[in-house]
Amino acid sequence: MIQYYLDLEKQVKVLRDNNLNQGQIQKIYSTSFYISLTIRALGKNWHLFIGRGGGFEGLWPSDHAPPSSLRRKDTFLEYLRKHLSSCGFLGISIDQYDRIIKLEYLKYGQKNSFLWFWKGRQLYFLHHFIETPGASFKMLKSWRSKSSVVMDDSINLFDQFNEIGRNSEMNHDFSTPDLPTAEMLIHEEANLANIQIVKSAPQFLLRKKENIKEDLRRANQWEKLQSFLDNGKSTEDIYELKIEDQKIKFEGNLNSFERRNLIHNKIKKLKKGVSILTERLNLVEEELVGKKPSEKRTTQIPMIKPVWGEEKKITTQKIEDKQTTEFKIFSFEDIQFGVGMNAYGNDQLRNKWSNKNDHWVHLDGMKSAHVVVKLPEGTILSADILNLAASIVARFSQYNNDWIPIIHTQVKNLKGVTGSAGMVTYKKEKHLRCQNVSLEMVIKD
Repeated sequence: MIQYYLDLEKQVKVLRDNNLNQGQIQKIYSTSFYISLTIRALGKNWHLFIGRGGGFEGLWPSDHAPPSSLRRKDTFLEYLRKHLSSCGFLGISIDQYDRIIKLEYLKYGQKNSFLWFWKGRQLYFLHHFIETPGASFKMLKSWRSKSSVVMDDSINLFDQFNEIGRNSEMNHDFSTPDLPTAEMLIHEEANLANIQIVKSAPQFLLRKKENIKEDLRRANQWEKLQSFLDNGKSTEDIYELKIEDQKIKFEGNLNSFERRNLIHNKIKKLKKGVSILTERLNLVEEELVGKKPSEKRTTQIPMIKPVWGEEKKITTQKIEDKQTTEFKIFSFEDIQFGVGMNAYGNDQLRNKWSNKNDHWVHLDGMKSAHVVVKLPEGTILSADILNLAASIVARFSQYNNDWIPIIHTQVKNLKGVTGSAGMVTYKKEKHLRCQNVSLEMVIKD
């Protein structure tokens, strides 16, 4: 079933008239053709069915969740569950031009958005979100695969679909006379489904056992931390100690005894965890004894997937590679600090001057200059070096506070955003607050 623009507009109005904006997204399911969001509002459960594309395009409210025999799992469903489950529902709106709906929800006290766009029998989506409290907003465009940090709070999310053919001159004269209900659509899918009975082991307990074993493996790493302490290795110049999966940050001016005490406390917690996890593992193994395979009725219809994970070829204006160098280099002892003077300079700094093991520094959650730290071989990125780098970022970004919130990661964890000079996506980043220090010995005015 494909809904016209007027059909979508009508369904959005129904939801708005029923004041669902005070509700909560409780559960998310999927069938081969639809995503189903369960919203608890005004003492009632509403189930919103949203088409996955491929001829199933639109929005339908319902009184019932999809039957268990039609429910399916895929990466798209898990992504929605990760980001939207248990969040406050703020409402759904529709683009003034094309078949794009925007679902707004509350998470970490901020308004996040998830947009759905049906075009050419395919579903595209855009996600504007924060991953952790206080973090910067990110944007994921399904047709571009990777998410990127968004520094502009006034960005129009509907406009982002212009690059894949959003139609600003769509004819809004068509509608469906007798729009089918969600129940009718699910009944149709059930008739198409090849329901089969599948026997399986008690999957929940098996997954639980594997998860506990993995947690136990990490907890047992206390032995390597203990070995580090027993060997008497110095931690004076280390900002972060990393041994396998275990990380310990030494923030502030800690002496050697305080640093060793942090490691010792970490060991105590891990050893306690080993005891608890071992007991849990034994209980799960006892539950598995004598369990019979369960039977489940499931559909065999292929799932319709959105456009996601493959870079779509988009015609964009090529940004000319400027011949002039638009970044500056400052030196202190044997350390070099590179700072971009503008968006093009940030790209030049990353692509022409840096190597993959250099360190990139940026203000956390704000627009700022990009700084790259190039260390001599064998030199550790200490707190003092980070203070200098953060102070350079602050100076060239007109940030004047005594303490500077930054993010930093290695250059190899950065990726430029096609068509957006100076914009990058990053991973494995660290969030710190650094002291604003004098740059008299670094920058000679």
